Amino acid sequence: MPTKRSQDTLGMLRSHKKVATAIGNQVMTKIDPPLEVVARMRMNGTSALPIRNLPFSALTVYPKKIAVEDGVILHMHGGAYVSGGILQCRALISPICAAAGVRAVTFTYRLAPAHPYPAQLEDAYTAYRFLRAIGYEAGKIAFIGESAGGNLALSLARKLREEGEEMPACIALLSPWVDLAQTGESYRTLEKVDATLDARELMENAVQFAGSAERLKDGGISPIYADFTGFPPTLIHCGTHEILLSDSETLEKAMLRDGVDARLVRWAGMCHVFQAFGFEESKASNSQIGAFLRAHLI
Repeated sequence: MPTKRSQDTLGMLRSHKKVATAIGNQVMTKIDPPLEVVARMRMNGTSALPIRNLPFSALTVYPKKIAVEDGVILHMHGGAYVSGGILQCRALISPICAAAGVRAVTFTYRLAPAHPYPAQLEDAYTAYRFLRAIGYEAGKIAFIGESAGGNLALSLARKLREEGEEMPACIALLSPWVDLAQTGESYRTLEKVDATLDARELMENAVQFAGSAERLKDGGISPIYADFTGFPPTLIHCGTHEILLSDSETLEKAMLRDGVDARLVRWAGMCHVFQAFGFEESKASNSQIGAFLRAHLI
């Protein structure tokens, strides 16, 4: 049962959706503090250090207590592939990093429309190869991503499989954006209750990322059309009041079809990537995701 605080906040956002979305987009695209400033911030008891030898901004985030010394979480941020900076990265991964007791690496990737697919995948692969180069075994690396970052986490795992490389220990997805063609019914049935997302704007972002509308059903663009054979255990969390609900439901079915140990957790009344909102539900979800990551990295 959703808490009163979360429902009051989401109700307010829903009532002023256009204004809230516009402000949110401005924050996502315009506020981008220097890497060193973000690294010095204390979030959820975590600390951070800049990573200097990558071609994009990146941080290693450390929980107060490390439960798995030889494990690491590779985090991929959301933003519909058109927005997102290192501050967003730090804010999203810090509570999960703290809950897991596992250090994390988070990074910014090139953005559409200036850099359409597969630029983001190339950057994610660079970040992954960096982790392998500094000594992390594949089985001690977990992937996590929210929204477009969930799409990217799946695409990266698929690339590793196609190139014959070892897969990560597990994958955790927060409201993954995996049906860019918007074939799921929730894009229509939940449009009026979704407090943050607009289907038309998302479609514009999808085409910018894909390069053309004709590519939206390509497995590399929309992972629901991919084959998941050989994928590691996957946990999916999403809200029941977001237009991307069908994305998660279709994804779970596709992964189970291909023999993956996949599990979807639906959070009643929650919006897209509600884990970032500081609700009691946010804390509970972050805690569950952290426990999942830790269990597969020990």
